Amino acid sequence: MIDDADGFLGTLLAVEGIVDACAVINGPNGCRGYPAYLADRLLSRDASPTKRSLDELFYFGQSRIPCTYLDGDDYIAGSTAKLAAIMPLIAEKGDTLIAIINSPGASLIGDDLNRFIRQSDLAGRCIAFEDAWYSQPLSTGFDETVVAVLKWLTINRLPKVKRSVNLLGLSLYQRYWEGNVQELIHLCTLMGLYVISTWAGSTVAEIRESPSASHNLVIFPEFASKTAAWYEKEFGIPAVLSPQGAPIGFSATEAWIRTVATALNVDPGLALEYLNTQKKRAYHIISRSSHEASSIRGLTFGIRADVSWALPLMTWLYSYLNMLPVCIEIGHGGDEEQRRSVLSFLKEHHLSSVLEVSAESALPDFYFAEGIGGEHLALSGICRSYFDLSNRMYTDIEFIQRAVVGGAGSLMFLEYIFRDHMNGIYSE
Repeated sequence: MIDDADGFLGTLLAVEGIVDACAVINGPNGCRGYPAYLADRLLSRDASPTKRSLDELFYFGQSRIPCTYLDGDDYIAGSTAKLAAIMPLIAEKGDTLIAIINSPGASLIGDDLNRFIRQSDLAGRCIAFEDAWYSQPLSTGFDETVVAVLKWLTINRLPKVKRSVNLLGLSLYQRYWEGNVQELIHLCTLMGLYVISTWAGSTVAEIRESPSASHNLVIFPEFASKTAAWYEKEFGIPAVLSPQGAPIGFSATEAWIRTVATALNVDPGLALEYLNTQKKRAYHIISRSSHEASSIRGLTFGIRADVSWALPLMTWLYSYLNMLPVCIEIGHGGDEEQRRSVLSFLKEHHLSSVLEVSAESALPDFYFAEGIGGEHLALSGICRSYFDLSNRMYTDIEFIQRAVVGGAGSLMFLEYIFRDHMNGIYSE
């Protein structure tokens, strides 16, 4: 079963990932319930839900992503009247940036949203998205939205700050996004780098300061290739990305640290020392669990993900845990060098036949993919266990901050694999 999220959700989450920004859907209420739930769970802005009345007009019982609730008549007469009613109420909330985003149906009406904004008092705070990459991948919608917002914002053209960076390609959609941001900032700090903006979790003011960075560190190129190109064209900021993919797993994290250190001419020593501490912890735990570790050797896994995820995760599981890939499905886009590395790795290890094989036919023990597909396979008995690489099915209540990147992410993956494998043994 393939049920990928599209660019419309990518646009909404790109806007809602900014701390002081608000996405407004110009469309029916049915388009907003799910993304409004996700936005509130993934980046809560109110300490208490009582701060915003749940029966407030245009919010329909949820605290985020208000909408114009278009009905049949509006598709004939247009949505201007409802926009005129909703926007002053939203504007008084105080968000620095407001984005009006057409739903797929509303985009067919033909309303000139930009003219509406020009004629209102919101021209300095409001941006319109009359089309939101509805049939494109979620990452495309995210990337295009980031570029559009950057072009629209009044950017501070300040001198470059030496050893300062932006982290590109981070989204609320990615599993444990907040922990990922903190882990990457920590690694950068250990290398003497200052992180100006991360987009996910940043403010509009921080994004306005982003052109003063000396380099952009592209973590997930699928979410940031056009963004990185825009920064380089407009401000001459070079993009840095590791040929081994995102820093997922010990080996790819070490490669990422060394790549960044070389590009910015900084000392990677403290960052590598921090990573080695986590590698030693993993080694000691695994060595004390020799029986469990030996039973993991030879287990199969499948991955359905962007290449920046698939490459480091595939190589690490194979080389570190001696697990065997049986199905690797790679999404569209991403860095071409990383894509070639996937092909080269599979060919070198006589595994080329697993590329683009579906999990339904391969029956992997462990499956790493978006949650909806993984849940389907697990409930159908096709895979033993799955790990959700996205936040699309975010229902867990989690108090401990986790990450999928860096040394912290490596330990998290190991804990998941060992725990679920042993639970499966004991339940048989």
